[in-house]
Amino acid sequence: MKKALSLILALCMGLTLTACGGSSQPAATEAPAATEAAAAGSEAAAETEAPKADRGNIIWTFGTADTGGSMYPAGAAVSQTWTNNVQGMKCNTQTSTGSFQNVQDVASGEVDVAVATADVVLNGFNGTGKFEEVGKLENIRVIGAVYTSVLCGVTLKSSGLKYVHDLQGKRVAIGPASSATENASLAAFDVMGISKDNTSLENLGLGDGADAVGDGILDAAFGFAGLPIGGQLNLAATKEIGVLDLTDEELDAILGNNAAYIKTKIPAGTYTGVDYDCQTFGVKCLIIVQDTVDEDLVYDLCKALNEGAEDMAAGNALLKDMTDPSFLATQMPIPLHPGAERYYKEIGAM
Repeated sequence: MKKALSLILALCMGLTLTACGGSSQPAATEAPAATEAAAAGSEAAAETEAPKADRGNIIWTFGTADTGGSMYPAGAAVSQTWTNNVQGMKCNTQTSTGSFQNVQDVASGEVDVAVATADVVLNGFNGTGKFEEVGKLENIRVIGAVYTSVLCGVTLKSSGLKYVHDLQGKRVAIGPASSATENASLAAFDVMGISKDNTSLENLGLGDGADAVGDGILDAAFGFAGLPIGGQLNLAATKEIGVLDLTDEELDAILGNNAAYIKTKIPAGTYTGVDYDCQTFGVKCLIIVQDTVDEDLVYDLCKALNEGAEDMAAGNALLKDMTDPSFLATQMPIPLHPGAERYYKEIGAM
């Protein structure tokens, strides 16, 4: 009996092992292949279907200048273009005293982006001029140029003043303290011996300075901005004005002392009733950010600048230079941001 039971148990175990072996063989050879195929399919789907990473909401403050000049409307136009065309971007325009403050505010993170003239940007980067006590601000970078600022001094036609050097001993508005207008005005005055010791130099905004000329409080007012300068344009609409000229010798001396300046002119007809050209100098006005700003974001900002330039220029003739991509990208006094450089090289602008 025991032998018969042992034989039956042995037979059952043999049949069980055979059945398990037969069913497990296909599983052992087919399962890995199916797993690899599924994994490959998932990776391929991820590569082709994954959306671009959402950078989230970005709220930036854009530093400009006083509302009587050109930086404010230029900054407002660029801010609106970015808000409308760059994913997640909301850009708010903020007034300031101008380039000197804007360069410092960008470097410190007080604002995210700002407009500043190339001469002041260069001084800030190198820690020269009015930045000697501040020190080098080497974390600033350019992402594009928006227009050319030129020095323009206006007076009432009845004053009889013709040249900038005629202003010695007069009352003159030279823009807000530490602004690009003050910087450029003093650069011009320096070569002709005009100083606060022999002339009344007043720090007023471009709009307030022009208004003071119209009211007879001041003899002349300067602006260093894109033409036509708003405050001066308003003055010309209500009073007969004159635009002050520079001699060849004076202009050469000014340019010799300031590497960022270029020779230019104020064309006849820029202001109502002014039917003659005037010699002057100018400089590119730049958009600056910190070097730590995300490269892809800056790429998108530059793309929006370039592709929106025609519309911005249509709304404000001040920005017509932006319609030339090479103007946006070349002749910079300090390095471009890597994201800007990548975009401008990609489109052949530099």
